[in-house]
Amino acid sequence: MAGQVFALLVGIDKYQAGNIWNLDAAVDDARSIERWLTSDFQVPRDHICTLLDAQATKRNIEERFMSHLLNNPMIEPGDAMIIYFAGHGSSIRAPPGWFDRARGDVSVLCTYDYDTKLPKGRTNAGISDRSLHAMLQDLARVKGDNITLILDTCFCLPPTSNDDPKERRFTRFTPTRKATPEDLLAGLWSTASAHKAEPVASRGFTGVSSDSHVVLAACSSGWAATERKDGGNFTRALLALKDARPLHKLTYADLPAELSPYMGDHQYAACAGMNVDRILFDGVPFVPDTRYISVSAHDQEHVQVYAGEMQGITVGTEFAIHPHNRRGSLNGSTGNYVATLVFATWCLAKPKSPGKQTVREGWARVTRWNNQTPFRVDVKYSIFSFFRRNRLVNKIPSNSVGLADKNGVGILRAKSAKSADLSVKVKGKELVVERKDALISANCQRTLRIPSAETRNDVKAIEAAARFNMHLYRKHPSRPFAGKVSMELFRLDPSSWTRTSGNLLVKGRAQIVDEKAANAIYAVVLHNDSDVDLWPCLAYMDAGGYSISMVYHPDPAASGPPLRRHSHMVIGSGSTESEALSFALADGADKGAGFLKLFVSTVYTPMTVLEQGPTVTSVTQPMYGPGSRSKAAKFVPDSTLWDSLLASITVVRTPQVDGRL
Repeated sequence: MAGQVFALLVGIDKYQAGNIWNLDAAVDDARSIERWLTSDFQVPRDHICTLLDAQATKRNIEERFMSHLLNNPMIEPGDAMIIYFAGHGSSIRAPPGWFDRARGDVSVLCTYDYDTKLPKGRTNAGISDRSLHAMLQDLARVKGDNITLILDTCFCLPPTSNDDPKERRFTRFTPTRKATPEDLLAGLWSTASAHKAEPVASRGFTGVSSDSHVVLAACSSGWAATERKDGGNFTRALLALKDARPLHKLTYADLPAELSPYMGDHQYAACAGMNVDRILFDGVPFVPDTRYISVSAHDQEHVQVYAGEMQGITVGTEFAIHPHNRRGSLNGSTGNYVATLVFATWCLAKPKSPGKQTVREGWARVTRWNNQTPFRVDVKYSIFSFFRRNRLVNKIPSNSVGLADKNGVGILRAKSAKSADLSVKVKGKELVVERKDALISANCQRTLRIPSAETRNDVKAIEAAARFNMHLYRKHPSRPFAGKVSMELFRLDPSSWTRTSGNLLVKGRAQIVDEKAANAIYAVVLHNDSDVDLWPCLAYMDAGGYSISMVYHPDPAASGPPLRRHSHMVIGSGSTESEALSFALADGADKGAGFLKLFVSTVYTPMTVLEQGPTVTSVTQPMYGPGSRSKAAKFVPDSTLWDSLLASITVVRTPQVDGRL
């Protein structure tokens, strides 16, 4: 399983203590980091805990640290954990014996209730550097050392601001009025040592070179962190950098110098930790993007793109070429290309604009599918969403002339509902979709309600449906393996992985009763009665959310094709649990449906370009093994054969007597 990202984000503008001046942008900074994680890194929202203003008390931060990170069973060693704090910092006089020489001050993060009285008479002393280091040591012992602490705060005022109240207001520091060294000791994290003498060089959040985490800070000890209404200087620079440089190539140690041009002369970012030579977040978020296809130079005019008829490429399909295929990292286009010659599993493409220099290698992303049969959409009239309906109509061309200028999959506005593949109606905060095509309407729920409140989301939902239909119906015109390749579906016992049913696929259809509570799993058996060895790829197409995911993708480094001639193979054999399938209805749904689509070819062919996320909560959730992202070898077009096989899966709450919905 690929690594995951989990985050605890804290942003505090308004403080409980009346003697602490409020900030302007710390809450917005925390929200901006949250948007960065969800949009660029596609981190699920339930992996992020965000505490703002009054939510960010000392007790609540520590409790959420425990529940969301330390005791979270979803987090496995190697997963990336991010702790972000934007708000005031401060300092408190060190207790006697805290440091090995002199006494000095202790740096603390100011929680919402900092410097306020506690019920038992003590004063809240915030979270000290010693406490947080102990917390992160505890976390590293349990969940691994891929921990990044990001601090947009400081622990002193700049020398020039002491006599300038206006400048002080823009500094993320507040002096301590009430908290004492005794309060600091009383509020220590349980595993922090209260009396261990630290060397002077280890003082502060950036002074310790820890093996548990890496800290990225707005500034080092003795410097000030500033903000303006558009954000903290450090956070603003970090978000600017991610839009200017490919982050998957930068180490933590690179960041201070890389951030410097965006921060100005008065502030310089700091970085500390034994693992500063790692790629940011140890590279976990920068996973390969399945939309990208490897590219190599073919001749002076053409590039070879490793996708062809089998993936839906036709003459006229357009690509953007990019330097890499990593998510969440700047990846600008180096040129636009159009397919001129298409084979079974690869194609040749040349620059769309004559005279452009041909790239030598890279990764291609389809920008225009050029599907030969456009997907036709009927947009129903809507009195209550009149303007939104008109905006949607204007986004969908009504003739082939307008279609030629559109990227994505070819979509045309139908003249009537009878001639449409899809009929849609904008209604309040949803898009009501009625499926018209015979295959989906015969096997799936005809009406689908997709959450959407604006035109861009309406268009995304229609585009997802169009790509879904294009891949669903695509097949080899001559069907070279018709009657020679078949599929079976069996229910398995989740403990022993032995079969507990006969073949559930009857004439290409299977009805499955939702057995979520029983944790039912299923295996697919592929039969090859042909005279050639085959490379299979199995996709699950969820008609309830228009998602497409690869259930099985072969390893290109395998010694040979896994589906041997006159033999069979099992997907869900028990050797790797992730290869089993699991079907479950969404909450409140009585039925759902999808399709198993099998692709076979005589050469290894990457098929992950088909994958797309759901437009709504997935009705069925197949578990599947990791697909390969490796570059494929060059193929001999004349010797390549491919074909596909389709089976419909219906999931019901209770079984139907006649086997149909």
